[in-house]
Amino acid sequence: MARWLAVGVAVLAVLLSASVRAQDGSLEWMVSLQGYTSSSPAISADGGAIYLGVSTATAGRIAAVNPAGRVLWSVTRADWVDSTPAVGPDGTIYVGSHDGRLYALQPSNGAIRWSYNAGGFISSSPAIGSDGTLYFGSGSFRLHAVAPDGRERWTFPVGDWIESSPAVAVDGTVYVGCRDGSLYAVSREGRERWRFRTGGRIDGSPAIGADGTLYFGSTDQRMYAVAPDGSKRWDYFTNGAIFASPVLGADGSVYFASDDTRFYALAPEDGRLRWRVDLNSSSASTAAVRGDGAIIVAADDGVVRALQPADGGLLWRFDTRAAPGDYIESSVLVAPDGALYLGSLDGRLYKLRGNGSPLSTLSAWPGFRRDAGRTGRAVHVRDGGARLLNLASRAEVASGGVLIAGFVVEGRAPRAYLVRGAGPALAPFGVAGFLPDPFLTVYSGATPLRTNDNWGQGEPGPSVVDTAEAVGAFPFPPESRDAALVLGLGAGLYTAHLRDAEGRGGVALFEAYDALGGDPANRLVNLSLRGAVGQGERLLIPGFVVGGDAPARVLVRAAGPALAAFGVAGPLSRPQIAIYQGDRLLRVNRGWAEGGVAHDVRVAAEAAGAFPWPERSADAALLLLLEPGPYTLQVSGLDGAVGEALAEVYLLR
Repeated sequence: MARWLAVGVAVLAVLLSASVRAQDGSLEWMVSLQGYTSSSPAISADGGAIYLGVSTATAGRIAAVNPAGRVLWSVTRADWVDSTPAVGPDGTIYVGSHDGRLYALQPSNGAIRWSYNAGGFISSSPAIGSDGTLYFGSGSFRLHAVAPDGRERWTFPVGDWIESSPAVAVDGTVYVGCRDGSLYAVSREGRERWRFRTGGRIDGSPAIGADGTLYFGSTDQRMYAVAPDGSKRWDYFTNGAIFASPVLGADGSVYFASDDTRFYALAPEDGRLRWRVDLNSSSASTAAVRGDGAIIVAADDGVVRALQPADGGLLWRFDTRAAPGDYIESSVLVAPDGALYLGSLDGRLYKLRGNGSPLSTLSAWPGFRRDAGRTGRAVHVRDGGARLLNLASRAEVASGGVLIAGFVVEGRAPRAYLVRGAGPALAPFGVAGFLPDPFLTVYSGATPLRTNDNWGQGEPGPSVVDTAEAVGAFPFPPESRDAALVLGLGAGLYTAHLRDAEGRGGVALFEAYDALGGDPANRLVNLSLRGAVGQGERLLIPGFVVGGDAPARVLVRAAGPALAAFGVAGPLSRPQIAIYQGDRLLRVNRGWAEGGVAHDVRVAAEAAGAFPWPERSADAALLLLLEPGPYTLQVSGLDGAVGEALAEVYLLR
């Protein structure tokens, strides 16, 4: 190994001249691997190492290279390694070899922790289940399930050898293609759920959509969409075999290359052709979709292309200038910092400069094996039971002013909601200067529905006390001047206005709770709060609770400059949005176009029905995948900025 590191690995161009301007898609370095690779790179969680397999005429290797192009270590095996490594939650690297073994490697030095004998060559890339189970196919005509410690859990027989790499759904179902022409759905216990037959072999890996739909290609020249129950939703005929795995855009578009030398974009709902472009080359490489919308795809001509999502127009191209036959079968890795890595049959690992845009954070399946660690596991499913249970926002109400909160409800029939405005009830929590006498009005559109001044003197109806206890809201003192209402609300847009009954100012807490009574499909999908943001502790601080038993994909926004178009006087010129889980800061944004995910944010806002923002405005936004639990937003002003702001939370479908 030392001889190979010292002699065999040469950095052919470790950094371009400093005089060359950094440009998206330009070469940063390339490293000779002294072999060839159809394995796709994977990256460690900290971004400090890129892993990939290498093959030669007589052996194989697993190599680790750092982002500067220095080889950290390599492990030689007796046969080819064209399986793509997968990185486990503890950093362990899992990769198969044609010697018939799956290896678990120590990330620090490549030491073998254990190996598992599959009884046949492995070119399938392992998928990692939520419990750490490893799933992969082999030349022994079997799908294997192996525990994180290397013990066999089960094997599942198929009709031919498996080159396809499995994909694992949120419910644990394992999907894998086979050269016998079938896509298999196998339970986490190793039992067949169904199989779907095509007219050719399936070498690519399935992509799993947000609604659980499976997308995969076959050598019968068709791209298929199959429902989670195994029924066909649609198929699309190309004029060539499909070896590449599909990926999904932020809007769900299905992207893939075909052996007819074309690259396709299909509508996910019905398979309609959105566009296709001629690559003038076949491709078995799987594309990658960035947060700025760009689709990065490599091909057999040795060229890497970046395509526009709207029409497939060329953004840039990078030519490896490889000899004929030196195809790029490796799929491009988009690192979290935006750097692009890919291997080639010319024996090199390439690093191309990115523009800072990572893999799409909105797409359900933006790259080969879904993520940069190549886990092959879905993490989100649409309508998986996630819901917004509560909005609670503390803000200062100016003298004569109004605190305005909005929320959107969807569903077929009404459901009960508790809406409250707290002022005096904040005194036991040490809040000084609270709003003396909150007055609450709930509107449907422009129509007032109900009002309340003092919660104990409301109209007859559902008990505020019982409802508050049922949803876990803190109790109001008897006879306090706080306001509260319990309403049955159907689908629609609602706003709540909170002011002082006598026009005085003070600190108030607005709350809206899903009261859990009525149509179970009825739910909150959007919460918003408009208020003044000042300096120091004068922040806009909405809190919300994600309910259900599955992660929720959420868009949070802080609008300041965008409010000017609606005639809002004195909007906050430079909002900052931060999201916390308890005391732990999760993410911060100081401008929605920063971080290379503007396309994702724009698509998410359109899907949620949020009003559009001007290009590159100073408004702030974040896209997040949140586990059930409570979260807090903080909207503040940068560089001394003060003014009106609108905080929004959208539950994405």
